[in-house]
Amino acid sequence: MRAGAGAGGWTVALAVGLPLAVAGTVVAVVLGAGGGSAVPSPLHRAVDAYLEPVGRGAPAPAPGADARCPAGSDPRDSLRALAAEFGHRIVSSTRSGGGAVVNVDLVPPAGEPIAVALELRRSGDRWEVCAASRGHVEIDPF
Repeated sequence: MRAGAGAGGWTVALAVGLPLAVAGTVVAVVLGAGGGSAVPSPLHRAVDAYLEPVGRGAPAPAPGADARCPAGSDPRDSLRALAAEFGHRIVSSTRSGGGAVVNVDLVPPAGEPIAVALELRRSGDRWEVCAASRGHVEIDPF
């Protein structure tokens, strides 16, 4: 059936095109860091701003005045227990409202990458890294 061949043709085109457009949008969000975007999202910038000093052995950035992370929840020490020094690579992310999970690979100077899932909360216009756990969270873009 050709698109535009009667009312039914347009319905088929919309029924097929709409899920593809939605799937493309979801995949772009999930793959934002490696999906060709020149400017990282605020969420990914927050992860970079947190992991760059922590990976060099420097103090973690101070939480904002309106931070929504539970008190004492800074995962710096648990990340350093995995590797004293590391670089990082953002693998994928997902967010819902004021919470997010970002899968990263910590890349120590020697050894294999270490999969870590970071939990973040939004405080006003700023994202805060609240927790880290070993492994990646499965993110289903569909």
